[in-house]
Amino acid sequence: MRRHPSWALATAVLNRVIPGATGFSPDQIPGLSVDRWQSFPIDDRDPDEVTTAFLDYCRPRVTGLLITVTDGSFSTGAGPFFLADGHLDEFAAAYPDMIGEPLVASDTIVVSPVTGRVIVVQHDGWIDMLQGIEQPRVVP
Repeated sequence: MRRHPSWALATAVLNRVIPGATGFSPDQIPGLSVDRWQSFPIDDRDPDEVTTAFLDYCRPRVTGLLITVTDGSFSTGAGPFFLADGHLDEFAAAYPDMIGEPLVASDTIVVSPVTGRVIVVQHDGWIDMLQGIEQPRVVP
């Protein structure tokens, strides 16, 4: 499968926010460690409940242009999703119909360049937020 053209831009922005980040897998983002993770169960839980909890976690922490990467970004070839913070709820509601699975079904990453924050849900049911370098200008 051919790689989506937006991956290069998304990865470059992630690397500016979290220097040393090489991709959108938790093991490619420096600063994540087992002692930082907070419990965030996703298995055996209603997907709508997981999505609501994820949005509740994200809303006060991120703003501006958001880069959202999910398992579906890879498995369907959709690539990273770029959206304004004001459309996060709308995106979450439309995502299952677009991709065919819940928004948070596995690893899910949201990058907020303006705040310098990266929120990561790990597929085993953990969540963390890294504070990186704020990027008032998003385009590298």
